[in-house]
Amino acid sequence: MNINHQPLRVGIIGAGLNGAWGGRAHIPALKALPEFMVTAVGTSRQESAEASANHFGIQHAFSDPLELALHPEVDLVTVSVRVPEHDRLIRAALEAGKHVYSEFPLGRTTAESSALLQAARDRGVRHFAGLQSRANPVIRYVRKLLAEGYVGDVLAVHVNYAIPTYPIRSKQIDQSHVYLLDDANGANQLTIAGGHLLDGIMYLFGPFSEISAILKTQARQVPVEETGEIIRASAPDHVVVSGILPGQAVFSSHIRNAHAGSFAIEINGTKGDLHIRSRQNFMFQIDDLIVLGTQGRGELKELTLPGHIHLPPAELMGTPAFNVAGIYQQIHRDLAKDTHEAPDFQTALAVHELLDQVRKAGETGTTVRLEPGYAV
Repeated sequence: MNINHQPLRVGIIGAGLNGAWGGRAHIPALKALPEFMVTAVGTSRQESAEASANHFGIQHAFSDPLELALHPEVDLVTVSVRVPEHDRLIRAALEAGKHVYSEFPLGRTTAESSALLQAARDRGVRHFAGLQSRANPVIRYVRKLLAEGYVGDVLAVHVNYAIPTYPIRSKQIDQSHVYLLDDANGANQLTIAGGHLLDGIMYLFGPFSEISAILKTQARQVPVEETGEIIRASAPDHVVVSGILPGQAVFSSHIRNAHAGSFAIEINGTKGDLHIRSRQNFMFQIDDLIVLGTQGRGELKELTLPGHIHLPPAELMGTPAFNVAGIYQQIHRDLAKDTHEAPDFQTALAVHELLDQVRKAGETGTTVRLEPGYAV
């Protein structure tokens, strides 16, 4: 479907002034892109929606998501709220017949995500998922280098991933961290950190043929910083995943919390190595990255991105909006040219299905073998 007007008008559900991801990442990303305009913002209360609209200079404010989606000045609805609310809010956008972009995880479960994909197909609208690593220019450059044979045949891929430990604060101050401790909410170390990482790995190398995993909840009693209240955690906080990638390349990764964050992907091949490193050492899908390479026995040196690699606006580098802006750039190209560059609900569903197999491997202590082409 071609865009019939410029710019593309976006309504964002979940852009309050309480540190919400929509306000921290989506609005700055869209304001830096001249091909977009944020025309509406929605939160759970009209008062907070109006406060957000006034703060960001947005014309329309809504507490009713269907009313936002139905507004004639909204072409694309962005859903950037906690995962348990995704199903209801995405369906409101679909009911209005609007294109929709949802953050990942798409749903609390694979079944919920599959139903949302089918609902979007039934409405005949374009659907997009916030798997932001696919828009990171370094990841796209590494994918190109691998396809060109920079490292030769890939032998091993290793990921070291330590997320900085955060305080658990009271619900009155910040609900999000408490929310991440409950496995039923569908948003935790496995689904968020693990889901984004495994999606990025599949984007670079292709689907897994087998998976093994260890999932542990080591901090089961978590104190709330201000009150001393003890929260029982059920979500995994240590995620160890290993497996086999195309060409029998061996994959290994360990995601955990630590006092000092770190992130690196090491790729070893028959002709050389590539190392992907983070500048922020926070989260793979948020950070901006650098890539170092060597062929033969040479020293690792930082590689310069070629000019043909699309870049998000430079002023966003180092902020949460950087990779989000890259996704929006892909979305605009897709809508303008009727292409399928940006990750969509089908991409998200494939990640959910893979995470189910990771859980199975972790619960049974066995290696799970996957069907060819299991994930995209």
